[in-house]
Amino acid sequence: MSATASGTRAGSDHGACAPGPVNGTDPLPGLVSGLSRQNSVYRRTMAVCDKLAAAAVQGADAVELTRIFAATAGKTAILLDPGLRLRAQAASAGVVSDWDPGDASLEKLLRLLTAERRPLRVPPVPGSALAGGCLAMPVIVGDTILGYLLVLDETAASADDVDLIVASYAATLFALTLARTQTSLELGLRYRGAIVDSLVSGHFLDSQDARRKARILGVADAQPFRIAVARLSDPATSQPGRPDEQDLAGDLLADMAGSIPGAAAIRGPELVMLLPEQDGDDPPAPNTGASAGSPGARTQLLLRRAGAPRLTCGLSELTRLPEMAPQALRQAQHAIDLGIRLGRAGQTICYEDLGIYRLLLQVGDMHQLWQFAQDVLGPLIDYDARHKVGLVATLSVYLNQHESLKQTARVLRIHVNTVTYRIQRIEQLTSLDLTNPDHRLSAHVAAKIIESQRSRRP
Repeated sequence: MSATASGTRAGSDHGACAPGPVNGTDPLPGLVSGLSRQNSVYRRTMAVCDKLAAAAVQGADAVELTRIFAATAGKTAILLDPGLRLRAQAASAGVVSDWDPGDASLEKLLRLLTAERRPLRVPPVPGSALAGGCLAMPVIVGDTILGYLLVLDETAASADDVDLIVASYAATLFALTLARTQTSLELGLRYRGAIVDSLVSGHFLDSQDARRKARILGVADAQPFRIAVARLSDPATSQPGRPDEQDLAGDLLADMAGSIPGAAAIRGPELVMLLPEQDGDDPPAPNTGASAGSPGARTQLLLRRAGAPRLTCGLSELTRLPEMAPQALRQAQHAIDLGIRLGRAGQTICYEDLGIYRLLLQVGDMHQLWQFAQDVLGPLIDYDARHKVGLVATLSVYLNQHESLKQTARVLRIHVNTVTYRIQRIEQLTSLDLTNPDHRLSAHVAAKIIESQRSRRP
């Protein structure tokens, strides 16, 4: 009996020291297999992270980093800027399919991503660019979002935790790269902006010094350029001199930097740009508001795309002399002033298109100008105020159309007989003889003065 008890204890002790099969199955192979899988995942993770880190340390830009990440991780990587525009994309193999931000599923994802400011795991959306699902990571430095990283996998139903870890690490390296790029860009913009400011302010020693500064800005000797001024034209959201207007102008400068081939400087509530032009520039695309034959058509198109209707832009005449930059600045500012008076806020106004308004602007005493208009067309002003007919406008169109009754009727969309009656009435009220060249000149100038003062007077 004692032998039996002793054997039992011995068996128990042996079982405690050396694990045996449980339910007839040895767990050791499964444990080894699990560790092997974990090591494989660890090696794969470190391989991706090490290559990305090495590339980032060596100064790879965002495009190169995207390519390395896609190739190493075996995924499709898409990098967006803070405005959700495509910045870079790469696939592990083959050609990346077209990125379609107009896809409804993508719009929903991007809206959610900008609102959440955190990594999102997006399930597959059949029939869209996200057919395989993706991981969406904001690229953040501090509280500033520098972009968004989308990691697509067309071969898997969903991404695993390893992919999430790798993508999070990649987003950190992208943040460092983008921050470095942004810092370099900002320093470059400030330097170029300081040169623009010195040119338009006349802070140069002589014409040779002015040309040297222009060359730094990428303007070759004798290359034509314009000075453009962009001024915020929405008084409901900003007022001249307020800090929020400075912030908006600064945001606009950063936005324009990638699309305007020139240099810019913030001067108070205005953004001043030096814009080089090439002889024989391509005409603008249709429906842009700038005709192919208009001055600076390509520049007008660039300003429209970059600034949207919240800006009123003035364009100087074309010049090839950098020392004329101060005069070009005044031309661009004058174009804005007159454009706003003429009801053209939110548009781009060319100085050379202003015609006689350029002369009127040089008269400092606006009361004197208005008095001249009253002397010539005062009865029409009073008649229009009482009867709401628009005789002044009819006269202006009539003179602009070279005294053509038919063309005036077409522009005003009224019957030619109505135009004839109005012209007769105008001559009766004012004692003008519109067949007399001197009378026509006085009437035309007076009409222009009235138009230029329209926004200031009821």
